[in-house]
Formats: sequence, C-alpha cells, structure tokens
Amino acid sequence: MKTRNSMLALLASLLSAGVQAQAAVDVTAGGVRVQVGKGASASNVAGDLGQEVDMEGVAVINGNVYIDGQRIPRGKTMHTSGKTGKVYRIQWGRDGNVAVEEK
Repeated sequence: MKTRNSMLALLASLLSAGVQAQAAVDVTAGGVRVQVGKGASASNVAGDLGQEVDMEGVAVINGNVYIDGQRIPRGKTMHTSGKTGKVYRIQWGRDGNVAVEEK
C-alpha cells in the first residue's frame, strides 16, 4: 500500500509540474509509425529495413537477407561486405529458409 501511495504521489507531482508530451502511434497493415512532438518521427514497414538503418552483421527477415544493412539479391551465394570487408556464404533453401555463414 505504501508503494502504491508513493507511485500515486509521484504521478500527481509530474502531472502538476506541467510536463507535456504528445505521441502519436499509427499502426497500419504491415507497418508502424511513431511521431513524438514536432518533427521527430520513426517508422518501419514489416519485413524490410529502412535505408537509414546503420547495422553491422546479418539479418534474415521473411526470407530476405541483409548484410551490413544491404539487401542481398535472392540466389547470390557469396557476398563481400563493402562496410567491413567480411566475406559471407549464403545458402538459399526452400520456403524462405536461408543459411548465412562468415568465411
């Protein structure tokens, strides 16, 4: 009970301090967009990496292979990363199954 009262007191003090923040979340078919305040936003489409994503390593999303943020065309069996110089071997299976290993 004491913890609950403390949490309520903290919430009341934050509300009375005039803290204001607005956030809008838009969930559409296959994607999410979040907008916070003026001009700050982020979004994602299901099954894809945005161009602004700065990643290192391998990601497999819905049968699509991304290495260091670059989408690898289906059927390509070897890839050398322009970012790290690492060489990867890709084995494409059926039904979206993919195996990627660093050589």
